[in-house]
Amino acid sequence: MNSQEAEPEAVPPVDENRSVSSYNPTCSRLPIENPIYFPADRSPGATLWYAAVKNFSVNILNTMGGIRATGRVNLPRSGGMLLVSNHASFLDVFALGGTSPRPLNYVARSTLFLPVLGFLIRSVGGFPIKRDGMGAEGLKETLRRLKNGGAVILFPEGTRSLDGSIGPLKPGIAGLAARVKVPVVPAALAGTFESWPRGRLFPRPHPVRVHYGEPIPRAELDQDPDRVTECIRERILECYDIARAGLDSDLAGSNFDVESW
Repeated sequence: MNSQEAEPEAVPPVDENRSVSSYNPTCSRLPIENPIYFPADRSPGATLWYAAVKNFSVNILNTMGGIRATGRVNLPRSGGMLLVSNHASFLDVFALGGTSPRPLNYVARSTLFLPVLGFLIRSVGGFPIKRDGMGAEGLKETLRRLKNGGAVILFPEGTRSLDGSIGPLKPGIAGLAARVKVPVVPAALAGTFESWPRGRLFPRPHPVRVHYGEPIPRAELDQDPDRVTECIRERILECYDIARAGLDSDLAGSNFDVESW
């Protein structure tokens, strides 16, 4: 079945064949009837487990104020993909995993890989990196998963934002983006910081928006490393502006063009 995705207001006029849905930020629900994709980088059993965790996460996010995503048509349906996003909250992984139509792999700091928690993180595609950098093992595992056709999330800021703004990116992202030779897709989240900022013990109800941008052209990733780093940050900022505009409209109770894909 097709999933639905709400587009921000700054879009072309609504086509007569497309429906318009009223959006209430207090009870918005992201449809979870996405088809299950079985990627080459994990077993069918692992994919079904991921789908179950994904649906559970979406339901939780919906009860906390709702979640909407735009730009999902920009995500390659198959093959290796590097997804780069801002990082404002522990909720970011759940919001991205819940709105992506394909299973995602993600890096997590090694200190989280405790006996039970570590098993759960690995079961949905997580793998460890050192807190102060990716390190050789983290880089090797990232490249392996991309080579096997997986989609990997990276938060190039390196840590969660202190105030919700997008900080400078770690310089290593430029070398990785130039090396992987797979689509590098920018994304951004709005609302996760308001829901679960750094230092808060539990999340509070708040709607969340995600926007996925177009893959960054390869020519822009084969430049001077400083320029590549800035380019990636600019693309994430563009996605954030769209996500934030959509979230502001959500909070105002606007109507939304609902697009099937």
